[in-house]
Amino acid sequence: MTTVENINRILPGSPEWTELLAGIGSGAKDRDLNDENPFDQVTALKRAGFGTLRLPTELGGAGYTVPQLFSAVIDVARADPIVAHIFRTHFWFTEERLRTPHDPVGQRWLTKVADGKIFGNAFSEKGSLAVGSLVFNTRLLPDPTSGFRLTGEKYYSTGTLFADYLTATATTDHDSVAIVIVPADRTGVRLIDDWDGFGQRRTGTGTTTFTNVAVSAEEVLSDSPYDAEPTPTVQYASLQLYIHAVVAGVLESVVDDGVALLRSRERSFSHATTEKPIDDPLLQRQLGVLASTAYVARAAVLDAAEAIGRATASDTGDGPDAELAAEAQLKVAKVKVHLDDVAPESATRLLELGGASAASRQRNLDRHWRNIRTITLHNPVAYKARVIGENLLHGTALPANAYF
Repeated sequence: MTTVENINRILPGSPEWTELLAGIGSGAKDRDLNDENPFDQVTALKRAGFGTLRLPTELGGAGYTVPQLFSAVIDVARADPIVAHIFRTHFWFTEERLRTPHDPVGQRWLTKVADGKIFGNAFSEKGSLAVGSLVFNTRLLPDPTSGFRLTGEKYYSTGTLFADYLTATATTDHDSVAIVIVPADRTGVRLIDDWDGFGQRRTGTGTTTFTNVAVSAEEVLSDSPYDAEPTPTVQYASLQLYIHAVVAGVLESVVDDGVALLRSRERSFSHATTEKPIDDPLLQRQLGVLASTAYVARAAVLDAAEAIGRATASDTGDGPDAELAAEAQLKVAKVKVHLDDVAPESATRLLELGGASAASRQRNLDRHWRNIRTITLHNPVAYKARVIGENLLHGTALPANAYF
């Protein structure tokens, strides 16, 4: 877990922001190569106020719009997609609280956000239950001394290793679903750094166990029946778009590495069109294609972010406008369907700018493909494409779950 005593705000687009990201990016390749956690880099972003960008200025934030936030996320992912991914649940948590900023409970947690605290995820469980179902083996039961006790085991807990607070889902004694918040260092909480994915390796996406953890009543954010009608929201769309923002950042990093790779080459093949690779029109074309893919990825993510922003602004307390919410969800799904196809291909084509030497383990250029492929597996693209088509043909509503 990282801590920050105060915030010295650095706004995206400023020279200080460029310097901050350059520092984060300079060690990204080697951290991935050596399997090192980016604790210092996360702390630097927390201290710069990255986690407070969406808070209104009157609450101590920067007052950023949804597209402005996603642009900043892409910037961070360009420097290091591991670091960017760590903040994913934090921004979702912040957005959920911003829906009811004057609610005393929401106000309390937004104050924590303003203080530089970040929130991690302890939602998913293994087992035979369908992914995304609202049934959990983790239990939140009444306790006469603390209010409640939380016991269970979670997996894929992205960001928990770096978080100050954990958001966890649990089943209550009256068969409902509760979302609770507990400090990451509370007695009975154990964070296990056991995520063994081939990409996005140091995101703290390991196992989280809760053993008879004390939970007070004010730390229970919601308590809803399994079959309750889902609250209208576009924050899940925002949660999904965050993944694609990370991918867009990786694609920009692919371009950066492509430029550096071509500039570093002193010789080419005997049958190449030019003596120097940097002057070869075929390689220049290849680099141009990579740059174009990265540009379209950023543009698409920000366009979907604009749609989320419009839907969010329409929410006066009873949920966003249904048509605006559906438009945002569909745009996010379309971004995924396209990027899942072109992004891994770009990461593969990068290697062709360098030939066999580009496969050097020390260059670690394969990390781009590994990171893209891993993060795109968060939800299956085939189902997203099918939902888009069904909606076009029949006007079918999108599934009401966290994957849309």
